[in-house]
Amino acid sequence: MEFMQRMPANVVRFAGFRNKVHELKVINMNGKTIDMNLRRQKNGDRVRYAIEGWPMFMRENGINLGDTMHFTFVTSGNLLILSHVDGVNAG
Repeated sequence: MEFMQRMPANVVRFAGFRNKVHELKVINMNGKTIDMNLRRQKNGDRVRYAIEGWPMFMRENGINLGDTMHFTFVTSGNLLILSHVDGVNAG
């Protein structure tokens, strides 16, 4: 099964996501902008949003499973800015 990143429920509510697909721009720590999609998924009686292309984003940015990523979300442009990564194996 492919690892997928899901947008936290509080961000989904704050951003007002309701459609099946939303465009999302992600900026990595080098300033590169990557266009991705948020796709709505049913999880029982709940709805969640998966970020398509997330495994490739992780590979391209040297991010490993277990790393903690810190983002800023800008609602006016559906923009997710990666500001810092705490590596799981750091320290």
